[in-house]
Amino acid sequence: MKAIVLSVLVVLVAPVLQVAVVNGLSLPGGHPDIVLVAVIALAPHLRPGPEAGGLPERGAARGGAGAFLGFAAGLAADIAPPADHTIGRLALVMCLAGWVCARAAADGTAGRRAAVAAVVALGATLAGGVLAALLDGTPWGAALAPGAAAWTVGLAALVAAAFALRPRRRPFGRMPRSRGGSRGGSRDPYARGRRLA
Repeated sequence: MKAIVLSVLVVLVAPVLQVAVVNGLSLPGGHPDIVLVAVIALAPHLRPGPEAGGLPERGAARGGAGAFLGFAAGLAADIAPPADHTIGRLALVMCLAGWVCARAAADGTAGRRAAVAAVVALGATLAGGVLAALLDGTPWGAALAPGAAAWTVGLAALVAAAFALRPRRRPFGRMPRSRGGSRGGSRDPYARGRRLA
């Protein structure tokens, strides 16, 4: 449920923050794409499976929830003012980025998630630049903006690693299960010589 609320907030708030706050900053080289960063960070957490009451995802459908998040956020970014480019360009790029992140980085360590986030951010930024140059006639130097790509890649890796390192919550008052039976019949998980679950 928490992931769904975060997804709705990403779709509604991130494009507004991008236009109102981030684009107004005077950063050297350009501005990071925080909508893309948010999609990359949240897509691995949107995998509906049997534990969430859904059907198990197999094959190409495994990243469907991440692709949907990317499409919705990209479409919101496409129509956010000033919408001076082809509508659907960012939706396509972010849909693919969400799909790849949901498939590749869901069960990895913080380092693996950061690496996947950096590669996907770089690929999505370059793909968006190529589409801008081909569809909108934007000059190649402005479309591929290396400074903006560097900001986006660095921020995506940092946020993805932070999401992976956040502590997992355990239900309050529950003791971890013990693994296997012991000879003494003790069910104490803190008994001598036992590992915690």
